[in-house]
Amino acid sequence: MAGTRPGGRTARTRTAVRELFAEGHDQPSVREVSERSGVHEVTIYRRWGRIESLVLDVAVTQLNDESPFPDSGDLRRDLLDWAHSVAGQVKTREGFALFHALAAATSPLAGGKPAPTGADAARYLRQRTTQMQRALDRVEAAGGKPPTAAHIFDVVLAPIYLRAVFGYESPDQDLDALVDQALRTT
Repeated sequence: MAGTRPGGRTARTRTAVRELFAEGHDQPSVREVSERSGVHEVTIYRRWGRIESLVLDVAVTQLNDESPFPDSGDLRRDLLDWAHSVAGQVKTREGFALFHALAAATSPLAGGKPAPTGADAARYLRQRTTQMQRALDRVEAAGGKPPTAAHIFDVVLAPIYLRAVFGYESPDQDLDALVDQALRTT
C-alpha cells in the first residue's frame, strides 16, 4: 500500500487547512484550501468529498501524529503525558478549531441520522482506543486491573474538552487528579 508522499497533494492540502485554522478561519472553504495549497478543487472533492471530511481528516491526522498515546510501561505517567498533550493542543486556536471539527463530525444531525463523516470519526476513536489498549493490556498482563479506554475517555478526556469549550478553567488544570480518579475507580 502506498503511503502519503511528503509534500504531495494530500500533505499540501492538510497544511493549508491547518494554516487557515491558525489564522482564525472558523471553517475554511474548499476554494480557500485549493488556493492556499495549489491543489485543484476537483482533486480535493474527489479525495475527501466535502470540506467536513477534509477537516476531520486533518484533525485526526494531527491528533494521531502530535499526541499519540504514550506507552512507556508506566500507565499513570503515560496517562498524564497524554492528557497534558491533549490539553495543550485544545488551548491553541488551531487545536481548538480542529477539536470543534471532530466534535461536529460526530454529532447526530436532525432526525437522529449520523453525520456523513461519522464513520471517519468512529475510525479515529478506534485508532485512539487501539493505541491506549496496548498500554492497558500490558498492565493487565502484569496482574493489574486497568481502567477501560472508555472510562479514561469519560474521566480524563471529556473534562479536558469541556473545560476548553466552556472556558471555565484551564484545560490542563488538575490533570493529576483526573488521572488518579480514572485509575482509582477501576
